[in-house]
Amino acid sequence: MTPKEHSRGQLIVSVVRRHDCSHGPLAIDAITRIAEQLGLAIRVEDVVITTDDEAMAHRCLGSPTVLVAGNDVEPEARARTAFGVT
Repeated sequence: MTPKEHSRGQLIVSVVRRHDCSHGPLAIDAITRIAEQLGLAIRVEDVVITTDDEAMAHRCLGSPTVLVAGNDVEPEARARTAFGVT
């Protein structure tokens, strides 16, 4: 297990977004609510990016991008490399 995958027994879910992305907070709320309903131990990270370099480092294909244990929740997106602040 890498630190990105688990922290004190919690699965890490990252919501990578631009500062002006209105869907980011909605995604965080939905993820948190669903995890609570399912009894899952997760930690949600709100990752705000401002540069293409940050987008590349966080594998952000669009705002918001949701990563579970560092993997995009959309399987077809995992092979893409068009990262950027969009």
